[in-house]
Amino acid sequence: MAGAEEMPEWTKLPIDLQHGFFQLAESEAKSLMDILDRINSVLRVLWIEISPYLRAFPEQVKRSIIAAVDSSRSPRLSERLGVRYGVYATGIVYLKGSERLHEKFKPGAFRCGQALSRDNSKILFELETLLAERRIALEALNECDIIFIDGSFYGFVYQALDLLRKSRRLEERERNVINEIFDITERLRESRRVLGIVKRSRSRALGGFMFKKYGAKEFVNLLDKHMLSLIMPEKSFFEYKDILGELPTSVYTRIAYLVSIGLSGEDLEKATERGVYEPFEKLGLQKEGFNSMRRAQVRFSGEAPPCEIEYPSGIDIRDVLSEEGLFNEGTNLPVALDLVDSLVNISSKFTEEFVSEIEGRILENMVRDGGSLKSIKAFFTFINPQKPF
Repeated sequence: MAGAEEMPEWTKLPIDLQHGFFQLAESEAKSLMDILDRINSVLRVLWIEISPYLRAFPEQVKRSIIAAVDSSRSPRLSERLGVRYGVYATGIVYLKGSERLHEKFKPGAFRCGQALSRDNSKILFELETLLAERRIALEALNECDIIFIDGSFYGFVYQALDLLRKSRRLEERERNVINEIFDITERLRESRRVLGIVKRSRSRALGGFMFKKYGAKEFVNLLDKHMLSLIMPEKSFFEYKDILGELPTSVYTRIAYLVSIGLSGEDLEKATERGVYEPFEKLGLQKEGFNSMRRAQVRFSGEAPPCEIEYPSGIDIRDVLSEEGLFNEGTNLPVALDLVDSLVNISSKFTEEFVSEIEGRILENMVRDGGSLKSIKAFFTFINPQKPF
């Protein structure tokens, strides 16, 4: 009947299933309430430990030129032309306070043969997209005072290790991409003007710290971002080095993970070092730069979770936080990064449109140069039988 409200999906199920799901929902709610109660009880202990190190924001009076780099890539690769295609877009936005100065965007295409496995193709695609980001960040060093990049500086080494494990040896293209990302990353770090924003942080360094100091296992399965969301007031920041010292946060996150799966004692120590530094050793990369990195959690607004920032040890995070209009109150992320993220967006549909454009131009050029239309159709039908002509 026109205008009638649509029936809830729940009511479309058989009665027995409806009752079963109601009971399951009640059971899940009770279980989650128990978990929340336990979290609240252990947070009181954590608050006592870290509250002395929660700092108030400095006065935000600086108006430097701030840039942010981000990219977007197609969610999946197209195989319509007999090879795997992906597209990506990289962008950079420059701000000065709330003033938008200018932006720049670059398109990119990824292509590899189908002999490369789907998993390896996906990793290589991600690495080549990251390389485009790092290149544009390096170019921007002479045009701004501070640059935000998306993600951690050295997180790519774990993807590169996956690539090595899956294929047992790196091809020349893969090795060149990894080495160039590493070389550019070192130059960005050495500039002391680049910071990484870890949006999807899985850090559990606080859990590792609490276990290391007190033997407490209650924290090892809790994300730092979750716990600090319940502890940090707005306009505050917390630097991990205040409690962790010189060791990277990833060391303590690794401890938390290993404890959560039951390791302890000497096995824990060995597995921690192996897990953190194995990529550098297997790939032949220096780890000094990685060891020198620092992290902080920053909460500008009380509405959103804190923002995790990674930065070289030579940067004073208080200088960065002194910038006027740096953070978006709705997301707690740098405004420049939110802005460039909204401007570069590649969908699966666009990837297919891009491949169609390539296909169309091939057909046009072959016909213009005297190619047989019949043989052209046979070629494309062979590699793409589902596509109509």
